[in-house]
Amino acid sequence: WEATCGKLISGVFSRRRERQMTSQWMLVVLLFSTASFVQAYSCTYSWNGVIYDASPLANSTADYHFQIQTVDFWTNMCRPTVTQVCGSSSAMCQQWDPKNPLNGHASLGNASTATFNPPSIPGENGQGFTVQFTGGDKPPQQSSPRTTEIDFICDSSAGVGFPSYAGEQPALHYNFQWRSAYACAAQPPPPPPSCVGTSCGGCLANSTGQCVWCLDSGSCCSMAYCYSPCKNRVTNPQYCPAPACSAQATCAGCVGLGGCSWCLDTASCLASPANPSVCPDTVSNVTYCPKGEHKDFKASKIPAGKHVKVVN
Repeated sequence: WEATCGKLISGVFSRRRERQMTSQWMLVVLLFSTASFVQAYSCTYSWNGVIYDASPLANSTADYHFQIQTVDFWTNMCRPTVTQVCGSSSAMCQQWDPKNPLNGHASLGNASTATFNPPSIPGENGQGFTVQFTGGDKPPQQSSPRTTEIDFICDSSAGVGFPSYAGEQPALHYNFQWRSAYACAAQPPPPPPSCVGTSCGGCLANSTGQCVWCLDSGSCCSMAYCYSPCKNRVTNPQYCPAPACSAQATCAGCVGLGGCSWCLDTASCLASPANPSVCPDTVSNVTYCPKGEHKDFKASKIPAGKHVKVVN
């Protein structure tokens, strides 16, 4: 009887221990799953043929924390902040009164709203990108939520780098700058396109947005390679400066410059459109330039107002 009772009691306690251990393991798994689940967002971005990957900036154990006077900021990348001061979905958290847990802080943007854009402050080789977050907390009596913009500036010597506050402009729009090696291309940019041309118009005519006319050097170059070094540049043909037409001595050089016309009457280059009273007969297409560039070619040899291709 004692042996039988002992086995029964032992079995009861054994089953209790098994159930307790099973419950404990389920609790551990549940807690681990809850702790490891975060609302992440993609940190890869492609612009102008260059691929960026900011995922190495993500930190699952600690945020990037900094202070501006008495105000604390927390942020992270590719995920919400680790700190829960501003909730579980904040991309940038601001706290000005730690003693006020209800109204002493604000989210400056929701991590799920991350939008990548071309750089507003290009770094090395014109590289970098901008990340914007919307959907932050609204101040009392305000209809607009807070938003955040971070300018990631390519700096190959900066390593991970660190964010810095750049101001609030306009109101409720918070600006930050972050110099980092991870704001540089994750993959080498493709070979520069064939950006050729001795004039602004010629450079941009067929560039499909890949070339810029550098006003500083008077040259045509690839946007990916000379966007940053060239401070004064033109990317749209309509903003090209007026060409120096009078310096052109040949018809082909004149009309090839863009914005110029070759006057057959005077064998000179004039800015387009030429005044008919000054030059009744002009050429604006190189196809109709006199072959051999004869300067003694006169409009009297052709009907007035006609563009004629002359073959010697």
